Amino acid sequence: MTNVLLVDDNREGADAVTALLKASDHTVHCAYSVREALDLLDEGREIDIVVSDIRMPDVDGFDFLRVLRHRFPKLPIVLITGQPLTRDDFVPKDAVIVLKPFSISQLQQAIAERMSVSR
Repeated sequence: MTNVLLVDDNREGADAVTALLKASDHTVHCAYSVREALDLLDEGREIDIVVSDIRMPDVDGFDFLRVLRHRFPKLPIVLITGQPLTRDDFVPKDAVIVLKPFSISQLQQAIAERMSVSR
C-alpha cells in the first residue's frame, strides 16, 4: 500500500482522484493548497509520493515540485493537469506530467514509474 499526498485546489477534482486512488488500495492524504501540503509533510506524515495539480493559485505545481526537490529530495512527485502546457511554462527537468482526463491505470503507471526511479 502506498501513502499518497494528493494536492489540488479543486475540491471536486481532488475528491474524485482520491476515490480512484483509494479504490486502488492507496492511502490518500488530501491537501487543498500547497501550504496545507507542506504543513502535512512538516508534521512528519508518512508520505511515499505526492500527486499534485499544476494549475493552482499562489504556488503552481511546477514551483511546488522545485520546493519539494529542495526540502524533500527523495520524495517522488507526479504532476497532473487539465490545462495544456504553454511556452510560458518553465517545466522542471524530469517532471512527470499526467494530462486530465486520465484513467486510473495511467495514474497508477506514472506513480509506479516515479517510485521506481526514486528508490
